[in-house]
This record gives sequence, structure tokens and C-alpha cells, in this order.
Amino acid sequence: MKIHNRFLYILGFLCLLAFNASASPTLEIEEDHDEVMEAVQQGLIQPFSALQAKVNAQLNGRIIRVELEEDDDIWIYDLKLLDPHNNIVRVEYEARTLSIIEIKGRGLENIIKVSE
Repeated sequence: MKIHNRFLYILGFLCLLAFNASASPTLEIEEDHDEVMEAVQQGLIQPFSALQAKVNAQLNGRIIRVELEEDDDIWIYDLKLLDPHNNIVRVEYEARTLSIIEIKGRGLENIIKVSE
């Protein structure tokens, strides 16, 4: 009986660790860290916290991956979100204005919040 309880305790602990590890998105920056910090200071990139607030206001989904890249002097946040029906949706935001450039995936009607 004690072995059974210990097994359940360990299993529960491992599940809790797995949940915490998957709860935060990964952030990949393809550019030099100093270059990114300078771009933020110059106003070329909005900070990640501003991006999170914008995503929460516009979309029904959880950010599971974020990439930041520069392409022809334009900074782009490339996100992967998990919608309420477990579809993966890819969204690109222009990093300076936080406007959506592109959105792709299944079930987009479930992810886009409608203003009332």
C-alpha cells in the first residue's frame, strides 16, 4: 500500500513539472542580443510584454512559441498559438507597431476575438 501511495505521489509531481514546463512559451531570437536590446531602446521593437498584452486583447489562444527576426530592416515577431480547440495557429506581428502581418492555421474563427 505504501509503494502505491509513493508511486501516485511521484506521478503527480512529474505531471506538475510537465505542466509548468509547458505553460511558458519558448522565445527564440535569431539576431544578436545586443542588437535586439538596441532596437528596443530605439523604439524599433515593442517589448515582449506589450506583445503579450496585444495578443491577449486580439486573440483567443495561448502563446506556445515566439521568434523574433529582422528581415530587410523590419523586425517581425513570429508566434505559434494554441487555440481553444487545440489547433496551432501561426501569427506574424510587425514588432514596432504590433500590427498583424499574417495569420495562418485551422479554425481561425475560434482564435480571432470579435469586438462588441
